[in-house]
Amino acid sequence: MDLSRFADGLRGLVEKTHLFGSEDVETVLIANPRAGGFSRPTRATAAMRDLAVAVAESAGLEKRGGKLSWRTVQTTGSKHATRLAALYIEESAMKPGSSWLIILACGDGTSLEFLDELSRAPDELRNRFTVLRLPMGTGNDGSDGRELSDSLSRLVGKGVIAIQPVLRVIPAPGGPAASRAPGGEWRSFNIASVGIDAFVTHMTNRLKSSLPGDSYKLMVDLASVFYDRIYPPRHMTVLARDAQGAELSRRAGLFLFVAMGISGNRTYGSNKPILPDADNVCAVNQMPLLRKLALKDPMTLGRIREFPEAKLFSAESLEISYADRILVQMDGEAELLIAEDFPLRIEKTAPLIRHVARL
Repeated sequence: MDLSRFADGLRGLVEKTHLFGSEDVETVLIANPRAGGFSRPTRATAAMRDLAVAVAESAGLEKRGGKLSWRTVQTTGSKHATRLAALYIEESAMKPGSSWLIILACGDGTSLEFLDELSRAPDELRNRFTVLRLPMGTGNDGSDGRELSDSLSRLVGKGVIAIQPVLRVIPAPGGPAASRAPGGEWRSFNIASVGIDAFVTHMTNRLKSSLPGDSYKLMVDLASVFYDRIYPPRHMTVLARDAQGAELSRRAGLFLFVAMGISGNRTYGSNKPILPDADNVCAVNQMPLLRKLALKDPMTLGRIREFPEAKLFSAESLEISYADRILVQMDGEAELLIAEDFPLRIEKTAPLIRHVARL
């Protein structure tokens, strides 16, 4: 894809957005040229077609008031987006009252890097930033719009600025995970989970560049057979709390996975609706191999409430106790935990990240 043409089209839409009124806006397009939306010819062609349609449909709109500063940056490797976030946060501190629109044209991994750094900024600086996450990666479960046409339409009449919470994933202090995690904790902007789905994520990340098609689905099939041999299930306790810290429920036993979202109605693994309704937590009990094989397809289609092994409920925080090795994943990035990393806490924050939501 010709990134300059893509950037020019986006700039034309931003020049007509009324999301920021007449404020002057610093706009940065951060693009990962290795993301599937750029690197795969079929998807790149479709993206340019969607952009052309959006530009044509906005042709009759008036340009916004206020000045627009525009820059385009391509990420070059791991953690580049983290460094860019730190750079722009520092720059915003030198420009009191500035408003920033960050367009993330990338996958969930690059988006996670940028948002993780932004979420740790002081309130005064963080609140100057609004992000628009375009679905240019492989999974796009955390993007602002599943389809690019939806995302682009939010700039020109069908969007509104909203503020979303963040999940803090906090391993026990003193364990090895706490020393690896930035500031002793990881962040998630969609779904965090422990168990078989984190294993699927881990294997997908390792192999997706060499596997055609839906590598996540293939890994689900393989994990159903091999996961228990690699990570034998052990007793787990899951304590759910409300916003005031009061206990809502306590579950104990052998679990296949436990997942928590910043809200309900969320997907992961390339649009698998693991949280298919308003509840933001899903806990699935361990089950025999044949039962796993029978349920894996219905569950990945969102039919979770049909099965007694699965429980969906709501919570503001989880405390998970475990005494063995297990994987945790945050927005598609997996980390290994051991017994010393527990109890693990997953906590939903107050709204932190400004983004362009659907009107």
